Amino acid sequence: MASSGYLLDNNIISILVRPADPIHAAVKARFQKLGDAPVFLPVVAIAEIEAGMAKANTPDETQRADVRRFFNEYPLHLAIDDNTVEPYALIRARLWRDFATPKTSGRGHKERLPEELLARDTGKSLGIDERDLLIAATAAQYRLVLITNDANEGMRRIEESAQRLELEGQPVHLRVERWR
Repeated sequence: MASSGYLLDNNIISILVRPADPIHAAVKARFQKLGDAPVFLPVVAIAEIEAGMAKANTPDETQRADVRRFFNEYPLHLAIDDNTVEPYALIRARLWRDFATPKTSGRGHKERLPEELLARDTGKSLGIDERDLLIAATAAQYRLVLITNDANEGMRRIEESAQRLELEGQPVHLRVERWR
């Protein structure tokens, strides 16, 4: 089990492999400052990137090669496994306790997917994505710093829920760095 290092979100990987991206230089400079620290890639992010390339009507073979070269340069790929279950379940349950709508009759909640959760004060979507929750749970599982460019409400809610759990003494230790 890893206990130090960094887990890259799919948006950071995408920026690092696209030199034309407006923030590529800044993100790459921060990435290089990691030095010899272990860098891990979540299989969920790899799958998300591969799916994006696979669905392109006119695939960019150069970009595809660059992405796959990056995957090979950082071969420490972390999959979801039995040990991901606890942080995932705890964070997801916390989100449901904080935001889900209890059914009026019977047990359970109206919402079945994280994408369906709404802010109680505004009624707007929290923007929580199941894949983000799985990537965050993987970072928590291995006690890695999750590096992301995701500043949306959903990722902030995931991070806040994990922090609340840690304060309650639960075994969830999620650390997030936002590189913008």
